[in-house]
Amino acid sequence: MKRIALPAALAAAVMALAGPVAFASAEGPAASSAAAKKKTTKKKTTKKKTTKKKTTKAKALLVCRRGCPYSSIQKAVDAAKPGATVRIKPGTYTEGVTVKDTQDKLKIVGLGTKPEEVVLEGKGAKRADGNPAQNGIFVDGADGVEMRNITAQNFPANGFFVRNCDDYVMDHLVAGFNRAYGLYAFNCIGGRMTYSVGYGHGDSAFYIGQTPVQEKPKQSLISHSEAYENVLGYSGTNSKYVTIQQSEFYNNGAGVAPNTLQSEKFPPALDGKVTDNLIYWNNFNYFKADSKVKALPAATGGFNYPMGVGVVLFGTTNWDVRANLVFGNFKWGIMSVSDPTYEPATNKNNKVRYNVMGAAFDDANGTDIWTEGTGSGNCWENNSAGATYDPGSQPEALLYPKCNNPVNNGDVVQIAEVAEYLTQSEGQENSWKKHPHPPRPDRKPIDGQGG
Repeated sequence: MKRIALPAALAAAVMALAGPVAFASAEGPAASSAAAKKKTTKKKTTKKKTTKKKTTKAKALLVCRRGCPYSSIQKAVDAAKPGATVRIKPGTYTEGVTVKDTQDKLKIVGLGTKPEEVVLEGKGAKRADGNPAQNGIFVDGADGVEMRNITAQNFPANGFFVRNCDDYVMDHLVAGFNRAYGLYAFNCIGGRMTYSVGYGHGDSAFYIGQTPVQEKPKQSLISHSEAYENVLGYSGTNSKYVTIQQSEFYNNGAGVAPNTLQSEKFPPALDGKVTDNLIYWNNFNYFKADSKVKALPAATGGFNYPMGVGVVLFGTTNWDVRANLVFGNFKWGIMSVSDPTYEPATNKNNKVRYNVMGAAFDDANGTDIWTEGTGSGNCWENNSAGATYDPGSQPEALLYPKCNNPVNNGDVVQIAEVAEYLTQSEGQENSWKKHPHPPRPDRKPIDGQGG
């Protein structure tokens, strides 16, 4: 995957606005003798044996289609002890792989020069028990498992899925056209998703959700990654302690969407950062009949996910959206909205600041920044010159307060606008402010098409 390159002028603009940006780090006998005191009687002296501990190096298990000790990844994983490495030669493996909760610190590594050379194929894939495989790799409760340099595609559920874990590494992975999620972490503490790509998912390419509450939080990181042609680029229900940085979200229905819902434990979505990302052209209308991507039922219903939006803060607390480049999203660049039916999903203490918005790229968002004004302590400041704020019934200074005086009041005009928008499906596109985009190397906008 290519690293994100910014034109020098834009990079300078971000630095001028934001100043120094701090990013979360990716990583992370002596023997005794006795003599008898009585005449000729001596007590036996005993020495404790000092046994040297053997340091055994974790075994590497090699997988290939023919001529290796293992012809399937699952067989190698089944034979692996904690800390072992499963090494996979290039090829296509039509199987789903499960890692048991006893296999902490297992490493599963593709040996190709790029992730596309080692492919887990979901069409026709089976689990070891003969049932259809739902996931490419499913880590069920093991801690510190690493997955590197692999592609997982066309699975009925997810590409790479970890749950109930303490730490994980997903690095240089590709997830394509899995039904639900690409890289998916659920009920985990800490972890990294880096240098990876996700496309064609019915929910999101990257997901970190139901993060347990922690007194001394362990951070989760998404960085140097790319999401396109998904319902959502990033989604995280009740996600916490997450940093999303130096990544690219484009041609999704919406780009980055942390959220709070009743469907998962540990509300709300808390203490996150979205910083130094490219978030653009998120105008994918997946409701259209010709769409190759079909949204999961959770994305549709009485209220639908918003399309045409770069960043969605839905019921978040203490999220900082800072120093991102946000442009060419035909409805809103960055939106903030609470759920009036669920108190934990009330936006609180979020900051939207130092972002470079559409005008700076000659590629306007429909409106750069939108809120319905609910919640408390939310603020907007120091976004780029010419940034536009969607007007409500209140003066702009009250609807979008600065961070030194963040007093919020719900705005009935804005509330009515978002309610009307979210009850539409394919028709959301009718209110978009469409225009041609300046070209970008190796990128083609979808702009409402079904993909």
